This record gives sequence, structure tokens and C-alpha cells, in this order.
Amino acid sequence: MNRTIVIADLHGCYDEAIAVLQKLAVRPSDRVIFAGDLVDRGPKPRECVELAMQHECVLGNHEEKHLQQRRRAAEKLSPDHLRTRDALEDRHYEYLAKLPIVLKLPEHGAAVVHAGAFPGVPLDAQEHHHLLHIQNIKPPAKKSYWPSKSPDDHHFWTNYWQGPERLIFGHSVLSKPLVTEHAVGIDTGAVFGGGLTAVVLPTWELVSVPSTDSCNGRKSGTAPYVVHGDVRAFS
Repeated sequence: MNRTIVIADLHGCYDEAIAVLQKLAVRPSDRVIFAGDLVDRGPKPRECVELAMQHECVLGNHEEKHLQQRRRAAEKLSPDHLRTRDALEDRHYEYLAKLPIVLKLPEHGAAVVHAGAFPGVPLDAQEHHHLLHIQNIKPPAKKSYWPSKSPDDHHFWTNYWQGPERLIFGHSVLSKPLVTEHAVGIDTGAVFGGGLTAVVLPTWELVSVPSTDSCNGRKSGTAPYVVHGDVRAFS
């Protein structure tokens, strides 16, 4: 049986990516898709991009940011973004610039996006900002908030999305995968020590590998980045 394997945000955690591919015993007949945010934060952004170049990937908001800031003066970049830019070559940027924002999987009634989608709008008509950034919303208003900064009457977009596609997404760091009838969130924060998660179609099995010390800010002593949300806030 041919499988479609969707892997969550890598953020430079290349060793974890290899570990999950090995755990799944990926075959040439399998389709592997990364959910965006290959770069920044973790130690091996270049290797993560080159791994994705061998498979498929959707654009993440971190790739979007690097494409926008590619020519910006170094002193205007954060140290983390500058480290990623220094690791990438023109061919990597050319690849990132061609990444799709949505990958539809009609054979599974599904699609892969980086962040999510606004309810009641077909995927082909979605605003790119929502596909790359959406979190807490209050339809019909279009503005999205990080859960940590969200008004009390705004809720995570999965509470409103009714398909027709079941969306597989990353972007929002979860304490465990978020599984609903119409959405599956798989970013368990590999770069924060939460492990790297993948979902395998057509069975919808969830498979995870632990974070290594190099991609675990808690173990390494590196000051952790702000995690944008937690599954407990997404009710």
C-alpha cells in the first residue's frame, strides 16, 4: 500500500526528520510532504531544506519571511534569521519561492496547509495570510490572534472549519496532536523538546520521535522561544 506521510514543522531539526523517516521505513513508493517552517531556531536549516527538496513541502511563514527579507541588511535581521540566511544559497531560495501554499490530497479527502484556513472559504480562495498564519479568530471578522494574545471570545480556527477537506497543519505548537473530524494538527514542537510528529495516510496513524539534545532548548539551556499556543487553549 502506498502511503502519504505528512511531517510537522522541522525548524532546523534535521536529525529528528531522519529519525521519523527511518521509524516509518519510508519506501520509494511513499509520498512525503513537509508542513512548512523548515528553517530557523534549530541547528540544521540548510539540511532541512535540502531534505525537503527531495520530497514535497508547503510554504511556511518562516520561509515566507526569508523570501521577503532576503535582501535586507544583516543588521536589521534577528540573529536567528541571519544564521539561517547565511546557511542558504540562491538555489535554496529558488526552491522556497516555488513552494505551494496548499497541497490537496483528494484521494484522502484532505489537504496540507501550514497554519490552517478561514471557515466557509474554499481553499483556492483563501487569503495567503490565513493559510500561513491563522490561529484564533471570531468569524466573520478576518483578524487572527496568537492564542496568548487572543480576546476571550476568539477561538482556534479548527472550531469553525467544516471542510470539505480535512486539513493537516503545523504552525501552532501543541502539547499533543490535535485531531478533529475536519483537522489534524501535528506540530508538537520538535525544536522545543516536544518531539517531531508525522501523520500517515490513509490510516491517519500518528507517529512521533523524541527531540534530540541539539533541538531541545530546555535540555541545551538555550532560552526557549515563545510557544504560540497549547492544545488546552484550542477548545
